[in-house]
Amino acid sequence: MSATVTRAMARTLVARLPDWDRDDVAAFAPVLDALDLLTPYVEVLEPGAVAVPLRPGAGDEAAFCETLIDTISALTDQDCVTGVADGLFAAVLAAREGRLVPAGGDAAFLAGHPIDALTATGLVEAEVCETLRHLGIETLGAFVALPGQAVAERFGPLARRAQHLAAGRLARPLTPRPADPDLTVAETPDDPYGTIEQAVFAARPLAERLKTVLDERNLTCTRLTITARTVSGLIRERTWQVDPSASTADLARRVRWQLEGWGIAARGAATEGEDGVAVLALAPGGLIGLLEAGKGLWDAKNATTARAEAALRHTQTLLGPEAVRVATATDGRDLTERAVETAWEVEAPPPPASGPWPGALPDPPPAFIGDDKPVTVLDVAGAPVTVAARGDLSATPALVVSGGKQTRVVAWAGPWPVHERWWSEESRRYARLQVELADGSAALLACEGGQWKAVGWYD
Repeated sequence: MSATVTRAMARTLVARLPDWDRDDVAAFAPVLDALDLLTPYVEVLEPGAVAVPLRPGAGDEAAFCETLIDTISALTDQDCVTGVADGLFAAVLAAREGRLVPAGGDAAFLAGHPIDALTATGLVEAEVCETLRHLGIETLGAFVALPGQAVAERFGPLARRAQHLAAGRLARPLTPRPADPDLTVAETPDDPYGTIEQAVFAARPLAERLKTVLDERNLTCTRLTITARTVSGLIRERTWQVDPSASTADLARRVRWQLEGWGIAARGAATEGEDGVAVLALAPGGLIGLLEAGKGLWDAKNATTARAEAALRHTQTLLGPEAVRVATATDGRDLTERAVETAWEVEAPPPPASGPWPGALPDPPPAFIGDDKPVTVLDVAGAPVTVAARGDLSATPALVVSGGKQTRVVAWAGPWPVHERWWSEESRRYARLQVELADGSAALLACEGGQWKAVGWYD
């Protein structure tokens, strides 16, 4: 005898504040505080809109919606409209109408919505919806009925993902906003610290408390903010970049260096003086998990990489947290799109490449990005080589002229025509050509608007 157990999926509630007209996330905090009284699982879609997962068996959905609306109205004096559906996309549209979509009814509910509703996915621009309307596709149901391959070829992979969402599929789990606990540790002595030595002596146990607080949460930090308030009310604050594996002694040394730099509680100052430190606080920033911290910048930790990371953090301390940037591969078609720079340990890296893009440059990509300086491609008679509208070359490439220097072409491949976003004002039409030159170099050339340029060089 066998039994199959099916786990019920969580439904999604979206709450909107129709009168919210501010982009200030901080101003939205009181609304989130009100929601925290009902559920800790809240994903902020944008200021003025949130999503909440409704666990199976949690009770009557309509009653919970009424409670949520009453709570927000009473505590923030804001009107609220809710919508419930199986998936996030359907719930967003349901919240515009204040509807509760029956379980399993997302596809039927979405089918009748106008094609403009695709913009709510965040994957499709308004120009695409306008093009679809001109093609006679007026509703989401008609869009879903289109062949998926045709949608991907004409509008790209993001539009194909939007088609899945419009069909009530590809529902992603919600990502509740991370808790933002106040992990600051502070020391307020009965008698203000009159010397730097006294303050540093107190900083050591303060750093130990901070490490304990972080360890209990399996966290570590990449930034440490030191705050000192004197008896006279002067507040000084400075943020240091620190190694995630920094010891309590390392943190205490940062405190010493900072207090000496500020000149607060100078040596020999009287405890009763106005320069005495009345409050000393340490606040962690750039929180990351201990497992992630163990990987480091090069996915490995040893003495050499630790010294390199320490030098980079010193650079961040001198020039700012965004001074050190990391290139990460991501989705894209062109060379400049397939790598994105982010500030190391400050900005979240982009999502990894999800798969091949139609018209994307095949691997391996060029090792170096070109300077986009114009070049000339000539045939054996010295006439310019052009690319026809259908992507055919006017003649066989024989020479490449760059900076006044002619180099013979010994091998070539292509061309590969690319027509991007033909339906929008950002439309681009160009062709790629790979050439191997007599001097041993290999280049990726692109012809756009009749002009050739070197967009990359192979190693």
